[in-house]
Amino acid sequence: MNARVGTIAAVIVAAVTVLVTTGGPASAATKNSTSDAATVEVLQRQLNALGCNAGTIDGKLGPKTVAAVRWFQTAAGITVDGIVGSVTWSKLAQAAASGAPNCTSVPAPPAPPTPAAPQCNQALILAGSQAALLQNESVVLSGPYQCAGSFTYNAPTIKTSGGRQTQVINLLRWTGTAWQAVNRAVYCESGTVPKLIYARTCLSGNTDPKKNPGTSDAANVQLIQRQLNALGCNAGAIDGKLGPSTTAAIRWFQSAAKLTVDGIVGPQTGPRLVDAAASGSPNCTSVPQPGPAPKPSGNPQCTLDAIKAGSQAALNANERMVLSGPYHCAGIWTFNAPTIATAGGAQTRVINLLRWNGTAWQVVNRAAYCEAGSVPAAIYQQTCQVK
Repeated sequence: MNARVGTIAAVIVAAVTVLVTTGGPASAATKNSTSDAATVEVLQRQLNALGCNAGTIDGKLGPKTVAAVRWFQTAAGITVDGIVGSVTWSKLAQAAASGAPNCTSVPAPPAPPTPAAPQCNQALILAGSQAALLQNESVVLSGPYQCAGSFTYNAPTIKTSGGRQTQVINLLRWTGTAWQAVNRAVYCESGTVPKLIYARTCLSGNTDPKKNPGTSDAANVQLIQRQLNALGCNAGAIDGKLGPSTTAAIRWFQSAAKLTVDGIVGPQTGPRLVDAAASGSPNCTSVPQPGPAPKPSGNPQCTLDAIKAGSQAALNANERMVLSGPYHCAGIWTFNAPTIATAGGAQTRVINLLRWNGTAWQVVNRAAYCEAGSVPAAIYQQTCQVK
């Protein structure tokens, strides 16, 4: 089994203003940044927008950010462990957009107890991977694993909806009592993953570097395809490509979820897909498949006003744009780097990857589109590669 097929991030990244996941762990010691820890910065912005007090937006998963994650989990009524897994990331993305639930409504939880030492045994690690399976998926082979401190790598082979088998790669973190699959982008970019595990889960593998430079085997696209197939949306083979079948499946899911049907994985579609894949609803068996997408009306408008509107639409609750920032267009893609004022008045510069949806620019899931190999080189360098 080729490890490229089905290599996954533990979750779909629904964040909308992120840069890249390449290179080595981001830390002062190595001076080797992964995307300037952009996904962690998004996490901190979302937490601050909800009054959870993550502190300075510095891209570090320090004690204050972890405490803010626990506070949000308390407000959202989910397991309070300070770990950013699929449920936490999805709930946070949706809350940041709507403003609720937020941390102003509940007291901050007390400090967590000292966790028990990680138990590096196959049964517990397999249990963590099984807990991250989607609807109608099952483990066929437990696969290799390796531990380093509070992190582990696991590569089980699973049977997906429709009977297909594929190998997936999970990044898991010890919660104190169990192993939990985590958001790869957050933890890979935070500099907290030990080198041994980082090499197994965060670095590029078999993806053609000429087409997908610096990607993690199109892992996020493969996860999207698994999620769509689990919901009966017929994305076809799990090949990590955002081809016509996958795009049609995205449109079908959007129709079922009563979202704008544009075939683009953006800040609304991503979180809803994560939730649906976990719960089984909404799914594509309940609605007819939408017809073919209409041809885009007119060429992309490469103007500051049009691009700025796309970036503004992706702001979190209680954020506002201070400076519109530089932009650059290439076909249906554009790069934009506005400066925003976050909740509390702090200013930070973000980098957006946007795609023309036929009528407007829309911020998209960077991880999925950077890994899909469809972003033009000029835009890819601005949004998908280490600066």
